[in-house]
Amino acid sequence: MHKNLEKFKYSQNSINTYKSCPLKFKYKYIEKINWKHDDLESRQYYESLKTGTEFHLLCERYFSNIPLGINSNTNLNFIRWIEKVKKLVPIIHENIYLPEYEVRYNLNGNTIIAKYDLLIIKENSIEIWDWKTENKKIDYKNVESRIQTIVYMFLAKEVVTKLFNLSIEFKNIKMKYYQPEFDEEEITILYSEEKYNQSRNKIISYIDTINYTKYDENQKKYKYELVKNKKHCTYCEFNKLCNNQDIDYSILEEEVYGC
Repeated sequence: MHKNLEKFKYSQNSINTYKSCPLKFKYKYIEKINWKHDDLESRQYYESLKTGTEFHLLCERYFSNIPLGINSNTNLNFIRWIEKVKKLVPIIHENIYLPEYEVRYNLNGNTIIAKYDLLIIKENSIEIWDWKTENKKIDYKNVESRIQTIVYMFLAKEVVTKLFNLSIEFKNIKMKYYQPEFDEEEITILYSEEKYNQSRNKIISYIDTINYTKYDENQKKYKYELVKNKKHCTYCEFNKLCNNQDIDYSILEEEVYGC
């Protein structure tokens, strides 16, 4: 294992980065390179990420029952979006609402973290909500297999149920993705014991592979050679660094770079 991974905290973003391209994982998490251009196209891209962050803050205020801080300078999209969220997810007194809620779990000596946009704890169920503000429309097939879905639902069962002393059946744990830019309803992912077991095995396998990849020549213990996923280069912020090619920010993966 590389020394920089000895106390590493795994998240859906870091696992997904490795899954996309192991070399990119090395740049981001081993060498800790923050590759950011200052041209117009990149500024527009990072501004869109900022928009997502600011909307998440607005949702956090709403579900924390504190003033939203909306005024004449507020992005009009935010006002439209938050009204949709209010209608879709009304606050019910009997439920517990946990916006921007972080949990940690020790799996075979490795720390895994998840920060939920919103957890709703009900009497016999748990709902995980995730706000997506990108312009590209998502669908069920895309989000069901995401690392985010795998990690978030697994930790909901392993951690959240224990924190609140709940006995929740697998079928009563749901993850809901919602894009306020579109009028469609949320995408709901259902859980099962089979999915839970598959998720556990996948997470263990991903972390084992990350831990025992050879990131530099001085590393003695490794099972996997470091490779570059050339098919991913077009979608990667390090394309300029790796291939001396311009980056097309319009198609960068928000699953990796976004909130």
